[in-house]
Amino acid sequence: MKKQSFLQGAMILAIAGVISRVLGAVYRIPLTRIIGDEGIGLYQIAYPVYTTVLTVSTIGINVAISKLVAEHLARGRPDMAHRVFRISLVLMGGLGLLFSVLMFLGARGIAEGIAHNPAAYYAIVALAPAIFVVSLVSSLRGYFQGQQIMTPTAVSQVVEQLVRVAIVLFLAYYLLPGGVALAAGGATFGAAVGGVAALLVLLVIYWRHRAETAALVRGGKATGGPPTTSVVASILRLALPISLGGIVVPLMNLIDLVVVPSRLIGLGYTFAEATRLYGHLTGMALTLVNMPTVVTYALQASLVPAVSEAQAVGDRVAIRSRAAAGIRITLLMAIPAVAGLYLLATPIADLLFGFPEAGVPIAAMSAGLLFLTLQQATSGVLQGLGRTDLPVRNLLVGAIVKLVTSWVLTGIPAFGIRGAALGTAAGFMVAASLNLAAVKNLTGAGISIREGVLKPVIATALMGLATVALYRQGLSLLGRNGPATLLAIAGGIGVYGMVLLLLGGLRERDFELLPGVGPRLMRWLRSLGVLRR
Repeated sequence: MKKQSFLQGAMILAIAGVISRVLGAVYRIPLTRIIGDEGIGLYQIAYPVYTTVLTVSTIGINVAISKLVAEHLARGRPDMAHRVFRISLVLMGGLGLLFSVLMFLGARGIAEGIAHNPAAYYAIVALAPAIFVVSLVSSLRGYFQGQQIMTPTAVSQVVEQLVRVAIVLFLAYYLLPGGVALAAGGATFGAAVGGVAALLVLLVIYWRHRAETAALVRGGKATGGPPTTSVVASILRLALPISLGGIVVPLMNLIDLVVVPSRLIGLGYTFAEATRLYGHLTGMALTLVNMPTVVTYALQASLVPAVSEAQAVGDRVAIRSRAAAGIRITLLMAIPAVAGLYLLATPIADLLFGFPEAGVPIAAMSAGLLFLTLQQATSGVLQGLGRTDLPVRNLLVGAIVKLVTSWVLTGIPAFGIRGAALGTAAGFMVAASLNLAAVKNLTGAGISIREGVLKPVIATALMGLATVALYRQGLSLLGRNGPATLLAIAGGIGVYGMVLLLLGGLRERDFELLPGVGPRLMRWLRSLGVLRR
């Protein structure tokens, strides 16, 4: 297994993430046709319970494993890196088993007492085994990511989703004669089976390279390491703040639930109208804003071990370089995405959801995309430095800003639902700004105005002009919003890429990140004289 640069690793994880998200979105269509809206309702009742329990039991620990493994490897202690992995596997397995049993035993109480729907019992209880399996999967992924080898994580993600989709559809169809509740339970059991498939993939990869691992461990320093309790304490010290951070984002969503409908009703909207606008905000605008995070989540996961490795050997130049590269890549992606989402908010809302009026909160929230992606990328740098507390603190401050801004602006008639969208953008702007300030203070890395802002902004401005012109022309010639919107998006991406290339905003190493086609494309562009090193 070959170690990858952190940007190559991020690209591999991003591609796997995109495939997984597409599969995860597409299978909902046949599933809805099989179990109907009632079955989907039971399915959706179970998943928030599962994700909450999973957040408490596993989130943050895989990041802690990744950081600690990278540190020990950088210091020439592969034996300690492997020891961290073994201890974490037992820790994660124990926690996962505990929470699986608690969820299994409490399924009926959750269905009847919290969801107020006894029929949700099968869907909840079928998810319980997945907690244990995913805990083990997270530990293995953290170990490989700590070695800066992202392929096992990427392959296991895709296999997990493929198996999950197949099992979901098969069991839902097979169990439907037993009732919708049983069929929904069969569908949710797909998460456990998919997790087992991912675990098997990771174990096979680990087993195939056991000789390399054994040789590395034997080559470690002879001095003993800290006791097991000290290793566990190190893992938990890093993981607990990340786990708390995992609760902040649902908390920000809860703010919308508490604030938006009540403030809209206060403006004179009916309950039904306020509910529809809330759906436009949370079900449509937030969905679109979160789409690009598949890339920045991958970048964050890749930055943690890369920064940890450089910190372990005291390489301040590498820390600064990797942090700056992560910020630059984020801006190259986010700036045109913000413009495209703002300019085509209404056409995209009509194309994807059939509700063009949802374009209002989408356009207002588009700027939040920039700050959300920056917040994630900079969190990876801070976590790699061991300051897992800072992203959580900054996100909490952002949540407070969101609460105040959403409450004030949503209650102003001139803003309405726009106020809630702007509140979300303001919250992430504050969190991202505080993260950037912390990264600058700790590493010296910041935003390059010329490379990170000026060039992508110029390319984005020309992209915007082309996008609007293409949409209007496409609508005039084709007479339909869907094809015109797709034409504008495709043309805008092409214009942005070409202009950025001509401005020197893309370099040879950027193309090296693309698996397979990247090096060939790089050589072709270099032969044309439009690509610089």
